[in-house]
Amino acid sequence: MVRFVRTTIDISDAILRELRDVSRRERRPFRALVEETLQRGLAGKGAAAKTVRIEPRAVGVKTAFRGLSMNQLCDELESR
Repeated sequence: MVRFVRTTIDISDAILRELRDVSRRERRPFRALVEETLQRGLAGKGAAAKTVRIEPRAVGVKTAFRGLSMNQLCDELESR
């Protein structure tokens, strides 16, 4: 026998909106969609399992800024 337990969780508005949109679009119960999403996450299946390849591209950074990390570069640009 499968038992359901009610619980309260805090999730971001964006995730809630996306889950509701998928639920409506696929005409599936919201509870079933949330449960399936949690099961996939716990099993390590889903978006996190995809491999993404990022190709580096030259962006023409001035020599004074070369070698800086992205955070250092942002700090430098904000200070100007």
